[in-house]
Amino acid sequence: MRIYFREQPRTLLLATDEYALSFHCVNDSTTDEKGLNYIEKQVPDSNSNGAGSSADSRVLVDFTSRETIDFTNYRPLSSLPCYGCLGLLNVDGDVFLAVVTGSSKVAEPIADLETVYRIHALEFYCVSRATWDFVVLDPAGNPLDTTGGGLISSGESYDLATATGTGAPGIPGAGFIEHPCVSLRKLLTDGSFYYSNNFDLTNRMQSRSADPTFDIDGFDEAFMWNSYMISELVTYRSHLQADEKAALDQSRFLTSVIRGFAETVTTQIGSTPATLTVISRQGCRRAGTRYNARGVDDEGNVANFVETETILHTTQFSFSYTQIRGSVPIFWEQDVQLLSAKVNITRAFEATQPAFMAHFEPVVAKYGPVHIVNLLSKKPGEQELTQRYHQHIRQASHSILADQLRETQFDFHVETAKAGYVAANRISRFLADDVGEFGFFLNDNQSTTATIEQTGVFRTNCLDCLDRTNLIQQIISRLALEMFFELRETRPGNDLWIRHSVLWADNGDQLSKIYAGTGALKTSFTRSGKMSFAGAIADATKSVSRMYINNFVDKGRQNTMDVLLGRLEGQVRVVLHDPINDFVLSELNKRKAEFTSSREISIFTGTFNLNGFLYEGDLSPWIFPADSGLQGPDLIVLAFQEIVELTAGQILSADPAKRQFWEHQVARCLKAHGDYVLLRSGQLVGTALLMYIKSSEVRNVRNINGAMKKTGLGGMAGNKGGVAFSCDYASTKLCFITSHFAAGMSNVEDRNNDYRTIVRGIRFPRGKMLKDHDTVVWLGDFNYRIDLSNDDVRRYIKLEDLEELYRHDQLNNQMLNGQVFPYFSEAPISFNPTYKYNNGTDSYDTSDKARTPAWTDRILTRGSNIKQIAYNCAQLMFSDHRPVYASFKVTVHTINEAVKEKLSQELYAQRRGYVGQLLDWDGEDSKKLPPPSTDKHKWWNESGQTARVTIAAPKPNMIVNPYRPANPFSPTTQPDFISRDALTSARASARPSYPEEIAAAAAASSLGQAGLGAAQSHRPPPIPRKPMSLSGTSLHSLNNLSPLSLSTTTTTSSSSLEDVPPTRPPRRANTRDSSSSETFNFESPGDMPLQTFTSSNRSSRAGRPESGSNGTAGRASRASSTSSTSSGPPGPPIIRRAEFPSTSLPKVSKSSTEPHHNGDPSSPALPPRPIQTFSVSGSSNSMSSTRSSDARFPISTSTFTSTHTDRSSYASTTSPPTVLPPKLPPRPSSGASTGATSSRAQPKVTLSSAGLLDDDEEEEVRNINSSWKALA
Repeated sequence: MRIYFREQPRTLLLATDEYALSFHCVNDSTTDEKGLNYIEKQVPDSNSNGAGSSADSRVLVDFTSRETIDFTNYRPLSSLPCYGCLGLLNVDGDVFLAVVTGSSKVAEPIADLETVYRIHALEFYCVSRATWDFVVLDPAGNPLDTTGGGLISSGESYDLATATGTGAPGIPGAGFIEHPCVSLRKLLTDGSFYYSNNFDLTNRMQSRSADPTFDIDGFDEAFMWNSYMISELVTYRSHLQADEKAALDQSRFLTSVIRGFAETVTTQIGSTPATLTVISRQGCRRAGTRYNARGVDDEGNVANFVETETILHTTQFSFSYTQIRGSVPIFWEQDVQLLSAKVNITRAFEATQPAFMAHFEPVVAKYGPVHIVNLLSKKPGEQELTQRYHQHIRQASHSILADQLRETQFDFHVETAKAGYVAANRISRFLADDVGEFGFFLNDNQSTTATIEQTGVFRTNCLDCLDRTNLIQQIISRLALEMFFELRETRPGNDLWIRHSVLWADNGDQLSKIYAGTGALKTSFTRSGKMSFAGAIADATKSVSRMYINNFVDKGRQNTMDVLLGRLEGQVRVVLHDPINDFVLSELNKRKAEFTSSREISIFTGTFNLNGFLYEGDLSPWIFPADSGLQGPDLIVLAFQEIVELTAGQILSADPAKRQFWEHQVARCLKAHGDYVLLRSGQLVGTALLMYIKSSEVRNVRNINGAMKKTGLGGMAGNKGGVAFSCDYASTKLCFITSHFAAGMSNVEDRNNDYRTIVRGIRFPRGKMLKDHDTVVWLGDFNYRIDLSNDDVRRYIKLEDLEELYRHDQLNNQMLNGQVFPYFSEAPISFNPTYKYNNGTDSYDTSDKARTPAWTDRILTRGSNIKQIAYNCAQLMFSDHRPVYASFKVTVHTINEAVKEKLSQELYAQRRGYVGQLLDWDGEDSKKLPPPSTDKHKWWNESGQTARVTIAAPKPNMIVNPYRPANPFSPTTQPDFISRDALTSARASARPSYPEEIAAAAAASSLGQAGLGAAQSHRPPPIPRKPMSLSGTSLHSLNNLSPLSLSTTTTTSSSSLEDVPPTRPPRRANTRDSSSSETFNFESPGDMPLQTFTSSNRSSRAGRPESGSNGTAGRASRASSTSSTSSGPPGPPIIRRAEFPSTSLPKVSKSSTEPHHNGDPSSPALPPRPIQTFSVSGSSNSMSSTRSSDARFPISTSTFTSTHTDRSSYASTTSPPTVLPPKLPPRPSSGASTGATSSRAQPKVTLSSAGLLDDDEEEEVRNINSSWKALA
């Protein structure tokens, strides 16, 4: 298998000897519903800074036979071989194709039938662009500077040197940007990823079919680490026909990858050769590093869940024994600290039981009864986990899991404290019975039938599920093998047990590196059966390494895993774009009411600064006030500040006992009013957040996560900061956050900075932020004060003038100025300031400091689905603050996934039936269809008729008439064809009988034929006239125009005016009818001057060259115009805008003479034309314009002046012409000598109408100016 690329359009091609799988970008946003399969890159997150991001970027996937592809347009993208495709991934806005380029065979569970390969080289080829083509990467994944400068990519020179490194771009030693997938490449090539191309590696031997076919549909996604990347390609595969699907599987393009361990060693059982294999598959649904992934999630997935299978194979039989390990399935965490990591159980027992059941129910369904082997010790933290674990097991015994869970408690450290690790074998007596009961899987290779199946499984755990767990699992595996040999009455040699121990030691090392970053501890004993001094030193070294990695490296590793598995919040997916599926999604969005239900839940929130006091009284006045408007809220969220005294010792190490005291006090209060359970609690020194929920609503809340951010002492201390909880209530994302900001009357900016720090610093798992929630409630002691004196504040409080106090409230003003809490809102405050009181009294501070009262305790909300019911404070007086509470009604949405899926399938089937079998082009329907259309043939033409025809001229020497309108439906008298002679004579004739275009050409030709002297002048081109139907109002569209009153009257005169270049008058109404009269209003700028520069002006317009892309042509043109002043008439004015005072406009006067053919006065004069005169009536000035209405003579005379009237009218009338138009100017002779001038007067312009024209009219004027300059 090789990879190729095509530059235009950008296409990547994976090809074997028979088939090819192509991927290429499609920029067109349109889609065809007839069988096209796109992969569409969705709109990236606004925070994405990757180049190449595009909302319309797509990738088209096509599987076809190799012989149908023209390889002349393709080039090899890499000389490396390809062993399989892991899928597509969007990284920073670009789509990358992950391809295995290096691997080695490490295991062969069944000789010649099943092979396992370890990945040690992998490349990410960019589908979106060619930037990273042919870029050489070092072993760490960084680009190498192979040219001494920038790196070269396909079709472009791309300099990867950036300012992030040391040195300058293009200089050896300069820094280079990383490949976008460098971290993913490091992860996937760390030696812990395996694949197979001839059997299903994701399932144990007992679960996979005996048929050796490679069926990707049966892969277990719980262990398939590339399931996110390959999922859409699997969907594409499902749309193929059966033969195409089989060909795709046979080509081995799509590859499944597991993470864990796999190795095979050869041994003997007596004289029979055998292979011993250990395969461990780590689950990917709650994958993560040691301190970042603990416990269980709401779906029942646990951290470090591993299925380990021991396989013994000979030509006669195949033996398999399976065990599992996984973290304790309750909600618990560990704080990452340098010297210790304290265990925190984050959810109450009642709220944890649903997740506990969600974990064990599928485990029992897959493996059978589960024997739990708990190796936790009696140390603090571990003992709490053991107690809670045992409670949940007992609770599960009263459910559908009755008699399915068995438990063995084995304190590994106590048992091995005196006798050493050899004492771990004591556990055998507790497990032997179930080892015999559960049995093992045995397949008879002679008859290819399973004779025995394993009916149960051992689930082993310690705190990390690494060192202790691996040692105990080795013992259980040996027990199962011994039982098997005993049943077969076979005695294996010592070589088998040595190799068995080595395999399990290697397995422990590999799994430990994955989860903790170092090899496993106690492997010295696992390998040899005894613990040596060197092994003890190695264990100590590994412990120190783990401490460093867990504190400084694991966060980056966790983020890389989340990207690989598609778990980051807002991560852009590469999705299969199926036109039928697009229709289904659109219909589902319209009909979401059929599978989505909405209901209102009640939420009570409260915040209380305790000032370090403990209170054993009743909290009902605060938690259940009479005016809350709620009867038993569904969710209660309480925030505390200064839960402990903020001393130096407490800041460094907060005492959880105070939080537990208040948890007990709140629980006692809640118990008297309903059945509530603690969902989660969190503490940051003195700031704590508690979340309670009704027992009946527990199943509706999922994905409860916590985060915190310190802001004290520049972010190093937790005396100030925030604690936040995130959860999914049904399908609605809720977030609650409490914070304690900086104190001090004047420290407003410090408080603002605390807010910004918390907003940026709060990060929930998978990259979720505050902005990713539907509803946010922010409550706490914000410490914003009132900007009034102490006496004024107290006086307004006595007057009960809270409105005046609120007008000077710092938080209110900062929110109005947009400094903090954008998009948050606060209900009107109807209670007195809550700070600062004398403890135990209802009077404000009377100490020497005499603190100014203020509303420091606040509750703010953000979201469109939340409605506030109450906002008040309670009269609990033991603190110097008063507790504040608020109650809400929140609309949450619940999606019935089963109904949605059923409706989706129905819509898909209906749409597919409507458009036909879109993907079955090679089936029966395709035979009924005509061949596809081409440029030369259309499917609707019968009998081989072509789509293109050649029309021959009716007679020789005839050509297509160039003067016939381009639109064949336009009425015209012009013939389709015209003879060459007639066309030549028509152009040579002075008075042709053709339309105006031919007449103009003939006139130009006749003028050119007559020699009028040594100096001839060129006639200017006709003015391009915009149709009235397409013309905008050039004067009406101007803003802030002073009113004018303009009237036009068509007259005839024989005035002798100079020939001047045409100037466009103000746009007018149609005046074809001589009796028509039309009046309309318009405005004209009163302060916009009009300036004119003739073509002989030496300065270019607006400082730019007059022609060409640089100033050379412009300078040459100016030099020519100044040196040859008599070579022809000066060009037209260069019109530009300029600003000048709003005074009366200068007058423009133009004159024309009577035109004659060829400039000969003796020749007959041309027909007369109407002359229009425009006059402006105003308070001080007037404007008039005389213009020809004959298109052949685009000469106009205009006079403009400004006016200051409020409103004017524009009237246009037309009368028959009575005066001949000015005669045409003579053209200079080609043989004129320098300095010779024309006999006619030179056109002269002193002013133009710039400033009164719209953009189109200015463009016309510029074209005319350019023409005149060329003629000059």
